[in-house]
Amino acid sequence: MKSLLAALMLLLTPGLAAAQDFTVVGLDGKSKTLTAAQMADMPRESVKLGGGKTYEGPVLAYVLREVGAPAGAKLHGPAMRTYVVVRAKDGFAAVLSLAETDKAFSNGLAILADKVGGQPLSDRDGPYRLVVDGDLKGSRSVWGAVSAELKAAQ
Repeated sequence: MKSLLAALMLLLTPGLAAAQDFTVVGLDGKSKTLTAAQMADMPRESVKLGGGKTYEGPVLAYVLREVGAPAGAKLHGPAMRTYVVVRAKDGFAAVLSLAETDKAFSNGLAILADKVGGQPLSDRDGPYRLVVDGDLKGSRSVWGAVSAELKAAQ
C-alpha cells in the first residue's frame, strides 16, 4: 500500500518526475520491466553525496537480481567479468562492474534514487538517478535513468 501511495504521489505532483517503469536486461538478453510500484517495494538505501544532498532509492544490486545477476558467494569466477550499463532517457550511459554493486565486494553503494532530500526527483533528474556512494565526482551519476543491462567482458 505504501508503494502504491508513493507511486500515486509521483504521478499527481506537478513539476516532479512522473513514476516510470525501469527496464533491466540480463546476460541472456531477456528483459524485465519493473513498474514504479515494484521499484518502490525493493530494498532501499540512502546515499549522502559530498554536496550534502541525500538521495534515496532501490539498491541497484536488487534490481539486477530480477534478471538473475549473481550476488554474494555466487559472484565469482566468470561472473566477475560482468558489468552493468545504466542508460538515461537522453542516451547517456555509465558503466559499473557487477562487483561494485555488491556489498560483499564494495564498501560503496549504488542506488537508483527516486528521491532527494525526501522529495521526488525533478523531471530533469528522474525517473531514477544512478548514485554511486564513494565516487569523488558525479560523472557516473546517470540522470533520467531508465534501464540497466548486464554484459560480460570477453
